[in-house]
Amino acid sequence: MTQSTLSMGICSIPHLSKIENNSKEANKETIRLLLERLAISLQNVEDSSRNIRHVLAEFLAHIQYCEEEKVTEAFLQLEYYQEIVLFTDYIYLNELYKLRYYLFIKDIAKAEKQLKWLQFQKQNFSQHEKYLLSYFSALILVLRGRYEEADELLSNVVQEHIGLGSFEGEIYYHLAVVKGYLDQSSQAILYGKKALQFFKEQYNFKRIIYALMSLAINYSRSKVYNEALETYNYLLRITEMFPHGNLLPQIYHNIGDLHHNMGNYSIALAYFKKSSTIMPKNNENYLLCLYNVSQTEFRLEQWSESKESFELLKEEALKMKALHYRLYAIFYLLLLNDQKEKAMLFLEKKIMPFTSKRGELKEAHHHFSNILADYYKQEGEFEKAVQFIM
Repeated sequence: MTQSTLSMGICSIPHLSKIENNSKEANKETIRLLLERLAISLQNVEDSSRNIRHVLAEFLAHIQYCEEEKVTEAFLQLEYYQEIVLFTDYIYLNELYKLRYYLFIKDIAKAEKQLKWLQFQKQNFSQHEKYLLSYFSALILVLRGRYEEADELLSNVVQEHIGLGSFEGEIYYHLAVVKGYLDQSSQAILYGKKALQFFKEQYNFKRIIYALMSLAINYSRSKVYNEALETYNYLLRITEMFPHGNLLPQIYHNIGDLHHNMGNYSIALAYFKKSSTIMPKNNENYLLCLYNVSQTEFRLEQWSESKESFELLKEEALKMKALHYRLYAIFYLLLLNDQKEKAMLFLEKKIMPFTSKRGELKEAHHHFSNILADYYKQEGEFEKAVQFIM
């Protein structure tokens, strides 16, 4: 039904638009007439309102307990009430949860479109809805790799500490993740522990695993190796008994990374290989795992194995259009083919300019800078070496 047909003889089209956008309060008689024309009774609205409240609560629970199939089912149920929800108190909460669904399935395009609509309606939000909007906006920034902006938003929400409710554990967890990306490991551990405590009280086992993973990563970054290893071993016992999606290959990979940082390269390589055999081969996590296998073999002077692994990395990176991994593979393959001078020129002219422009590649940039600095020191070009010391 068009706005013109619906509003004819009841109110003006602009007035109807304002009612639909919740920017104008409509009197009861106007609402009654509009519902009558839509063949909807007030009783239907009241009954549907109770159902919508119930489905929204279920939807949120499924999100928070990471129940993927049930989340989609609840989302489709909410879509069924899309027309009636306009006449209830849940109009904005429904739209906010819709944004959370798009973030849950990582559909950034739909999430950003939904965010624009919500920001336009923000003046009509309750305080709780404004907090949710800030939190969900931060999640989009996290997905976009804009961690400093996400940190500011999440920190403001936590500092206010009003209206967090059942989202409290999630917010602490995501703040821990962001702090980790910003190399603020002590803060990441603090918020990771807060998240873990909240999830334990909720018996939210999947989220407990995610919080433990975050803690283990940040223990490793802080060089608290014993705590990191103990946490990973605990995670292994849980996930090997009760598999949780793709977590097991991630845990194997992270344990490998931990042993690599500790200088236990042979142990690290064993875990990297264990991870690569069970990790899904259609994402960048697989490329990272291949890179670590290749590089650790190189460090252990397993030249033929390393060459084979880097060739595979080059091939897979080309398929996935992951230019940085392809560049890394080319560099090491030049070294493995006894073309050191050409490799260093390639590193300086191709890889360094690329990694310097990508914030998420700062660790790689640091690693390759040190390689170039060492090379030029060995060549006696000390002034040039200084340019790459980090």
